[in-house]
Amino acid sequence: MTNNLEKKNVDLQILADSFGTDISDVKKICEKQLDNMDTGYTVYSGLQREKLIVEILKSIDSDKQVIGAPERKNIWNDGWNENLNLLKSNNYQLDNLLPKFIRKNKPIRFMGEYILPNEQNFEHKYFNIYREWLFEKYFSNFDSIYDIGCGSSYNLIELTKKFPNKKIYGFDFVQSSVDIVNEITKFYNLNAEGKIFDITNPDHNIHLDENSLIFTSGVIEQVAGEFDKFIDYILQMKPKLVVNIEPMYELYDQDILFDYLAAKFHYKRGYTKGYLPRLRELEKEGKIEIIKLKRLNFGSLLMEGYTCIVWKPL
Repeated sequence: MTNNLEKKNVDLQILADSFGTDISDVKKICEKQLDNMDTGYTVYSGLQREKLIVEILKSIDSDKQVIGAPERKNIWNDGWNENLNLLKSNNYQLDNLLPKFIRKNKPIRFMGEYILPNEQNFEHKYFNIYREWLFEKYFSNFDSIYDIGCGSSYNLIELTKKFPNKKIYGFDFVQSSVDIVNEITKFYNLNAEGKIFDITNPDHNIHLDENSLIFTSGVIEQVAGEFDKFIDYILQMKPKLVVNIEPMYELYDQDILFDYLAAKFHYKRGYTKGYLPRLRELEKEGKIEIIKLKRLNFGSLLMEGYTCIVWKPL
């Protein structure tokens, strides 16, 4: 078995395929950002790919993390507190908000292949390109945006930059995350506010502003399937739009090794399953409309955390 190292580049067509749109759409929003990163990558093949798959299997077998376990709340609080302390000790430089779980210089999953990007911050920069397109496409027409499960404010700060005249809310179930929102809001004089909010047990006394949008990114995955009360909350509060960026177990084709491995890791960790089927049931019942569903075919080595679902209550 030999290694045939294939070199490729991310281009506007790949972005369009990944985002579920056309070149003209991504060109006007994303071309400048794409020009500012090294778009080259090497595709794993032959013996190189076989060894990587063995590494993946060993990682899955040895992994002990249990998503949704009670101790995870303290782990999240400590993690965001680390970002908060870095922020304060570095004169509120916003690059300190980058979550620690976004890794550098690692092989990743991309467009059905395992690749090694030239760009050491590929996952971070690729997601930023997608986020710019997503915010422009779906967030512009709303007065208030609720970033639920806002974590380190990694997405929230971009929302405040892009939409300075909108009210941005950062909700999270741990205090250190809420503290980050309120610290950067005070320091930079932002139109934002942080509040405690647990999607597994939503406070129905927290009402949404008129003409609002709910946004989650890598949040529903963390509640181990306990999303029903959150959906009920959304149906009651009736935001104009909901945008979820989450891994979707049901979209993996488990007859293909590449997807089977990601599904195996997703299942073992205990990440949420069933969210997409529940939304589809609600659509059949006439309670919601699913506007867009697109797997980005992009993610970390072990799974893909980026599927976009855009929907609205009816």
